[in-house]
Amino acid sequence: MNNNDSRLLPSGTPGPARKAIIQIHPSLRCNLSCAHCYSSSGPMVRTELDVVTVCEVISDAAAMGYQVVSISGGEPMMYGGLDKVLTHAKSLGLLTTVTTNGFSTGQERMSRLRELVDVLAISLDGPPEIHNEIRGSARAFERLEAWLKIVRQAEIPFGFIHTLTQRNWEHLLWVAEFAATNGAHLLQIHPLELAGRAGSEMSRDAPADDVLAKVYVLVFALAGKYGETMKVQLDLLYRDHLREEPELVYAEEPEGKPDQTTLAQSIGLLVLEPDGTVVPISYGFSRRYRLCNVKEQRLADAWPVYLSNGYPAFRALCRCVWGELCAPDAPPLSNWYEVIVSRSYDPPLVNW
Repeated sequence: MNNNDSRLLPSGTPGPARKAIIQIHPSLRCNLSCAHCYSSSGPMVRTELDVVTVCEVISDAAAMGYQVVSISGGEPMMYGGLDKVLTHAKSLGLLTTVTTNGFSTGQERMSRLRELVDVLAISLDGPPEIHNEIRGSARAFERLEAWLKIVRQAEIPFGFIHTLTQRNWEHLLWVAEFAATNGAHLLQIHPLELAGRAGSEMSRDAPADDVLAKVYVLVFALAGKYGETMKVQLDLLYRDHLREEPELVYAEEPEGKPDQTTLAQSIGLLVLEPDGTVVPISYGFSRRYRLCNVKEQRLADAWPVYLSNGYPAFRALCRCVWGELCAPDAPPLSNWYEVIVSRSYDPPLVNW
């Protein structure tokens, strides 16, 4: 994987250097019921989008300047239309990523995906006992290790996404060594967010501020150790950096008014949820800020209207959250995505 490829994996920093991403959750079906699942996916959930609708969204997003299609879930490998969706994205010249738990994908499937997936993002929660506990399966880690051999044989570039908790942070050295030894090109460390199932099953496991501070320092050491072969990324923003670079979180004063052709420059990450709703920035964002529901309206048709109404409200929210996170008494480190999703449910700052 080259340096460009490493940036395709989900990032905690929505800054201007990122490629514009359309993140698609085509289904909530999953073979596991993980305790930290933000979307409450599981084996008994059947909510999903049809392939034609997903491909229409990808076509519209590509025409608007989006460069990356990122498929998440649920478990994308259980979505029947995955191959067709990825084939369509590649036909438009887009880069593709797929986030998976690596529990049940066989060699034949990976051989088919070899030409369709630029980067795999694989979930890893810690050493075997911790990974299995969070995943709710005594075989989860065993299946993950077996599947990694297939991924390497298919020569698909991959990285790990590690959910950081109050209990597993002390195993971060082990996680980094496991990732590097198995050939990962990126280790993304993402603090637990108390959304979805995590809100009820892991309410006491969100990492405290002192843990985040320790991990922040530790990541510098890990980046120095593995920097030549594996990028180490922590999905937190430092207060002083936010003050200096408000554009990282869409909080700068805009230069001129966006037009109908600049959706990708105006919102660098769009999320298509399994019910058809398109929201900015993150899964679970308040429907108040939605662009549209693609079952009712094409994305391309929704943007001009959103530009006049919803987009100013979204930017006002971003500036408000930026002010909170930069306040003198604010914690030095913050997960901007978690904070802004939470604030999106407060009364709007701009009526529309």
